[in-house]
Amino acid sequence: MIKNSFNFMKLNKGWKIWYLLWFIFSLVQIFRGEEGLFMSVIYLIGFCILPNLVYQYIFNSNLEEYDINNLPKKPFPSALSTIGIPFAIIFSIYSFLQIGFNLEDFRTNLQNRYIVTDPLFNPKWSWAIENASAALVETIQIAILASILGCFIALPLSFYASRATNKNSYSYFLYKSFLNLVRTIPDLFWAMMFTVAVGLGPFAGVLALIMFSLAIMGKLLSETIDSIDPGPMEAAKATGSSHNQAIFTSALPQVLPNFTAYFLYIFELCIRASVILGLVGAGGVGRIIETQRIFLRFDRISPIVVLILVVVIGIEQFSVWLRRKIL
Repeated sequence: MIKNSFNFMKLNKGWKIWYLLWFIFSLVQIFRGEEGLFMSVIYLIGFCILPNLVYQYIFNSNLEEYDINNLPKKPFPSALSTIGIPFAIIFSIYSFLQIGFNLEDFRTNLQNRYIVTDPLFNPKWSWAIENASAALVETIQIAILASILGCFIALPLSFYASRATNKNSYSYFLYKSFLNLVRTIPDLFWAMMFTVAVGLGPFAGVLALIMFSLAIMGKLLSETIDSIDPGPMEAAKATGSSHNQAIFTSALPQVLPNFTAYFLYIFELCIRASVILGLVGAGGVGRIIETQRIFLRFDRISPIVVLILVVVIGIEQFSVWLRRKIL
């Protein structure tokens, strides 16, 4: 006979989601002190278990009998899912309560949105085209120069930071640590340091994005070099080539397509990053955006954002086209 005993693991996806939502609701109520444990259990039984039993009785009562013992046993869930999923749910609820997220405060403060939205949707196109066009070109120039210099500096460093091409443990650790250090520091902090070192302007932005490009290219390319085929290098060394010659003739050709793809990707990132760096005085159109934000001139910011969007989409499409032609 079909048994209507409750078994969570045999529920379909819809019922599992329903149970999970009510379980999260009950936990939130307990943490907030609005409901006791007893009422939360009553909620789970009344809104989850009983409806499921009724559902099984109505829709499964006319099915043919079967022997449940002949069914194959379902494998036990892994320890990761058994422990990790409840932990993730509980920690998410705890974080939700700790940060003080309050929908009521959000709704109240949302009334200030008119300070932004009213001028934002009344763009001053003539002012933006007249005053931001030169800065937008400067942003593109910063991104081009920084991505070229940063990526080509990272090219030789990546070979030293790979186990496949650098067998010296001390040298490998030194170069790998340097790339990790450069990658740890955010690009905005690089821009702040260089604006202090060399002054405000696009030169500080170029230096900051060089470090940004160097970090990303070093990470991606060194991991690509780790997975190259060592056979061509061994064959080159067997013919009398030095280690550097073997790398240049055997390892470099294997990673050049990846290097090209990474370069185009980093160039797109530099376009976006150069806008942000302008907020700290590192040149580009971000400087104009920050100046207008201080005076709440969002009617001048919105057309600049649209112009940046058009440039980014155009560069992205060009990169896709060029990647297809080269690769």
